[in-house]
Amino acid sequence: MRSPSSAFDARLLRGAALLVSSLFLATCERGPTAPAVPTQLAFSVQPTTTTAGHQITPAVQVTALDAGGRPVPGFTQNVTVTLTAGTGTSGATLTGTTTVAAANGVATFYALTLDKSSTGYTLTATASGLSAATSARFDINPGPATHLVFTVQPGNATAGATIAPAVEVTAQDASGNTVPTFTAQVTVALGGTNPSGGTLAGTKTVAAVSGVASFATLSIDKSGSYWLTAGAGGLSGGTSSDFSIAPGPATQLAFTVQPVTTTAGHQIAPAVQLSALDALGNVVPSFTGDVTVALGGTNPSGGTLTGTTSVAAANGVAIFYALSLDKSGTGYTLTATASGLSAATSAPFDITPGAATHLVFTVQPANTTAGTTLTPAVQVAAQDAAGNTVPSFSGSVTVALGGTNPAGGTLAGTTTVAAVNGVASFATLSIDKSGSYWLTATAPATGLSGGTSNDFSIAAGAASQLAFTVQPSNAVAGRTISPAVQVSARDAQGNLVTGFVGSVTMALGTNPGGSTLGGTTTVPAVSGVASFGNLSLDKVGTGYTLTAA
Repeated sequence: MRSPSSAFDARLLRGAALLVSSLFLATCERGPTAPAVPTQLAFSVQPTTTTAGHQITPAVQVTALDAGGRPVPGFTQNVTVTLTAGTGTSGATLTGTTTVAAANGVATFYALTLDKSSTGYTLTATASGLSAATSARFDINPGPATHLVFTVQPGNATAGATIAPAVEVTAQDASGNTVPTFTAQVTVALGGTNPSGGTLAGTKTVAAVSGVASFATLSIDKSGSYWLTAGAGGLSGGTSSDFSIAPGPATQLAFTVQPVTTTAGHQIAPAVQLSALDALGNVVPSFTGDVTVALGGTNPSGGTLTGTTSVAAANGVAIFYALSLDKSGTGYTLTATASGLSAATSAPFDITPGAATHLVFTVQPANTTAGTTLTPAVQVAAQDAAGNTVPSFSGSVTVALGGTNPAGGTLAGTTTVAAVNGVASFATLSIDKSGSYWLTATAPATGLSGGTSNDFSIAAGAASQLAFTVQPSNAVAGRTISPAVQVSARDAQGNLVTGFVGSVTMALGTNPGGSTLGGTTTVPAVSGVASFGNLSLDKVGTGYTLTAA
């Protein structure tokens, strides 16, 4: 069934044909007359509704007429057709051969096309010296959809905020006309390699309405520069203009370059970096506040953080070039703070010791008894310049008595030990003489500086024996032995036991003359020494001896 406009066009064609036929018959009946003079133009074949970009069929025809409306077969001038101003879609272009020489009074336009779909177009026909003619109204319909076009481009927005106005994608024909009959699903996505790593959120697949798909809820979480693609089954995809996503306001700090394992006393490299981020994790370049770092809750070795610990951010990033820690340890963390922002805690990192430079007594020799093993075991550690034990050191370490050793003691036990994990442990040391001492530690083969212990004391052990510390000297019978004989209480190592206060009894041992020992023969010891000031013998003799008990 034809449309009303098609029926109207057919009637126009039949009417024009009848007009031409009747005029011809009338001319024949009248016989030869004077040549007709053309005065006007008329569309004898009107333009019909056509698809954009396709030739108008049947070909448009314009006939030259005389004042009485009769065709003038002798007219052979050029006739030009143009789009009538103000009709159809603004910006439409009429293409094809728009100027044609009339033949037998008729100009035929075989290849006219219009690129823009619209309703109510008309054509105007002109020729020199003749009245112009305007065609009947006709429409240009869109062709089948061939591709997608972003007709509302994505605008710049803030990360996480809806892109406004709503992005629109239109299905168009080959001539760029919207195809209202297109209602298929259209899907948009981020284009390219997405270097910013953003995620497109919102409803990304929408059914077109009258050829247009509108995306009202799109957003992107990461700041950066983006473009979108649009796709639909069977159509060429579309690409949007570039647009930018800016970060939101700064809300938090984050370590964007974490502290790494470093040698004690050396700068942490690469430099630690803190960034001010918005709620979605985007760096906020406008943030220029001060950021401060400190040792966090984890400080396994009691280290001290040195360097510039407060830095003003530039473009949202604070860089700490000169941070260092003095103590080796495992699992340090840093905290970062800035006014108005949530604080951040770094990943755990380690501080390792440097090269060994010197020896240190890390377990000092303790006071003990003569001849008894020093407990706990003395330990000497190889340390770096910052005072950290160097576990890689395994050289031999030797300890010895320091100074001039006024007590004359001898250091016994294993005095040379190989270090294990940087520590030499001396578990069998002892000293035989009571007195005050200190030890030295050396590692001659390693080039390390030696170490010196604290002072410590060796006390006498329990009294176990007596010793004549002032021997009896030759004397005259009946006279006091002078100087006074003295007996000392001694421990097993021969050290005077000053705490001994027991009574000591003297008696004759060898008695060649049958003498009797006179004087006070039982005396209490004072500070471990019993002194016999009035001993005498009454008989002359040679080779007497005394015994003390």
